[in-house]
Amino acid sequence: MKVLAFAGKLLISLGVGVLLFVAWTLWGTGIYTERTQSRLAEEFASLPPLPRGDSSSQKPGRPPRGYRPPPGDPVFRLRIPAIALSQIVVEGVGTEELKGGPGHYPACRGGFPEPFCTRLDEVWPGERGRVIVSGHRTTYGAPFWALNELERGDDIIAETKWGTFSYRVSGSDVVPPTATDIANPRATDGREIVLTTCNPRFSAAERLIVFARLEEA
Repeated sequence: MKVLAFAGKLLISLGVGVLLFVAWTLWGTGIYTERTQSRLAEEFASLPPLPRGDSSSQKPGRPPRGYRPPPGDPVFRLRIPAIALSQIVVEGVGTEELKGGPGHYPACRGGFPEPFCTRLDEVWPGERGRVIVSGHRTTYGAPFWALNELERGDDIIAETKWGTFSYRVSGSDVVPPTATDIANPRATDGREIVLTTCNPRFSAAERLIVFARLEEA
């Protein structure tokens, strides 16, 4: 009987431990991200406006030449009215960066090791090419929880220190997690933003991709 009682208590303790871990994973991490987002919002608001780059080929806008923020710095605000999302995007898509909020996919340079960077030039809102933003779907505030609800024509707005850029959703796709042509497209003719997250929810078996094209600057 003592053995059975001990086993029962052990199983109960293990069950409570699992429940506490799940609670922290789903809600505790969200508290961390909420506090981090509050700090990032204050930092971003205090940043001075940045002059646009002077290359006419980069119209309607781009940051100044040499703009290379370090990992985790706030770089722009992402707003998606259709899913009530408003988050500060940080530089970098590594594990630590994505704990603070959605991350902008950087070029491979100091502080950004592969595979969490691209060998191509990083693209910023307003520039020709593909701006890539990744975010969590179930933990750390789950900023991209409702990404699958976006429809063609929905607005995705990037508010930067060199201008505000409005994109319009043009489509979506589900790809394997090993797909490389999202971050390293063979050719991108226009100006677009791409949002990526895990799919389905609570799984990393696939990647959900949402595409949007620049409409206004």
